[in-house]
Amino acid sequence: MDPNNSKILPRENTPPPPYAESPGIFPATLLYTNDHTTQQQHFIPASIIIRPILGPNPVHMFCPTCRNYIITEIDESPTNEAYLCCMLMFIVGCIICSCLPFFMKSCQKVDHRCPQCASYLGTHKP
Repeated sequence: MDPNNSKILPRENTPPPPYAESPGIFPATLLYTNDHTTQQQHFIPASIIIRPILGPNPVHMFCPTCRNYIITEIDESPTNEAYLCCMLMFIVGCIICSCLPFFMKSCQKVDHRCPQCASYLGTHKP
């Protein structure tokens, strides 16, 4: 394509059609009123439950299941990493020290439960 042969054609300035001729515009007599705005609306406030941060110690909180104010019961158990460390220490030759991960707090996960309804509330992993 040769840039010297390109011609610019003049545009015709035509005004838009009048409103009476434009498609999609309806007269005001055909519009209907919105009856939904006159109805009374009832709003039910949502209850927001803020869950506390679960840690290695028992926590004061509202149980989301039984809705009572409780102090959580905790159950400590070794993590998978504790078992892995134990096996590695045993293989390396530290047979006497291989049971240490089971007594370290950093290798224990803590499950929190409700004392009244016994529902599971969460787990803290260090």
